Amino acid sequence: MDFEQLLQERYTTKHYDASRKVPDETITKILECVRLTPTAVNAQPYHFYVLTGAAKDSLRPAIMDFNLQRYDGASHAVVISCLSTIDEEHLAKVLAAEERDGRLPNDEIKAAQDQSRHHFCNMHMKAGDFSAWTGKQAYNAFTTMVYAAASLGVDSTALEGIEYDQVDAILKLADKKETCALIVLLGYRAPDDSNQLTKRPKSRLALTDLVTYLN
Repeated sequence: MDFEQLLQERYTTKHYDASRKVPDETITKILECVRLTPTAVNAQPYHFYVLTGAAKDSLRPAIMDFNLQRYDGASHAVVISCLSTIDEEHLAKVLAAEERDGRLPNDEIKAAQDQSRHHFCNMHMKAGDFSAWTGKQAYNAFTTMVYAAASLGVDSTALEGIEYDQVDAILKLADKKETCALIVLLGYRAPDDSNQLTKRPKSRLALTDLVTYLN
């Protein structure tokens, strides 16, 4: 499918068909797309918790009332967490992966890459906006997730109507030096979903309102 058409047709699902579950292999493919999301200095400062069954039910107290119907109906809930701080173990893991994947052909480039990543991470730590910076990366992953899902015929909803502190507590994210950025629901829309484009057409500002060309 043309990407613009995908953008035109994807919408935020409000009502899910609780009887339909997204196959494991489809979830894996969506997550593989998410894994390839670009991040600043390739830091990949996030984690994804894929919840179904009892694990999904355990997070229900952190979902605000107006989101419970769609939370219950969705096949999967994915908690996207972002790092609230960064340690040498994570940075070393990223560097080792880059070396394994052939991005660092010699020691000089490897050292430069490591130094650059440390610089930007430390810069945001010192500025006190590290969680905000990693939160932006989490939203990059969210975007990949919902459009990858749409390309595979899976519907999605971003949940910000949640009790973030409760999510962190239930999943014990502080112990992992993480904090919840948002939750993404994945599943299949109900036939009478109230947000279908035939009922509520997509609306965006015109290109002329959003773009200025400068020469």
